Amino acid sequence: MRFSDVRLEPVWDKVRAGERLSREDGLTLFQSDDLLRHITPTNVCVLSCAFCGFARKPGEAGAYEHTIEDMVAMVRDETREVHIVGGHHPDWPFEYYERMIQAIHAAHPEVQIKALTAAEVDYFWRRWKIEPKDALTRLKAAGLRSMPGGGAEIFSPRLAKLLKYTGKADPERWCEIHGIAHALGIKTNATMLYGHVETLAERVDHLLRLREQQDASGGFVTSFPSPTRRRPRSSWRARRRPRIR
Repeated sequence: MRFSDVRLEPVWDKVRAGERLSREDGLTLFQSDDLLRHITPTNVCVLSCAFCGFARKPGEAGAYEHTIEDMVAMVRDETREVHIVGGHHPDWPFEYYERMIQAIHAAHPEVQIKALTAAEVDYFWRRWKIEPKDALTRLKAAGLRSMPGGGAEIFSPRLAKLLKYTGKADPERWCEIHGIAHALGIKTNATMLYGHVETLAERVDHLLRLREQQDASGGFVTSFPSPTRRRPRSSWRARRRPRIR
């Protein structure tokens, strides 16, 4: 690893040696701006989730679409893992994402590509009728090695209706897709978006459902509880927390 912030070098030495980091090390990490950012292909999205301040409609101010060449250029030589998630684009075909993974893998064969949430894989079926098993098999052949855990939000029908994310994979579908990925040898993460209007019981139910899936397919490697940045308002919207890898 090469760092533009030389203060991180002794911290990295400790990590490699398996040593526990100090309070000062923690402060250094928070203060440093030497971070590897994730790739978001586009923020154009067909959904209108009430909690999302990230998504834009086509032509809306702030909407963007990166080319495959743009995304390949975002991966630096020292990167070990690239994290790719984005909006549910209304027009990009599945093959675009397949070519994106292929191009990044060809340019950076040593980089682990962690890409596309179960919600995005489900959208490939909804929009293009690409079955999840076929999509994941093709993406793995293109260079996909693991999947992020986004799109789970909170496994609650009440919240899905309240926060208007009923257009994305429901809990059963989300878990089904992760189970398919695990069966194909693709390890995945599991997230929970909390700290808004969910109850404590709904948090527990969410975690129990994840544990049930882990018992069934055993492919989760990380549980990632993602806190919201803002408390709910009448039209509750929360800025999406960046995932830095």
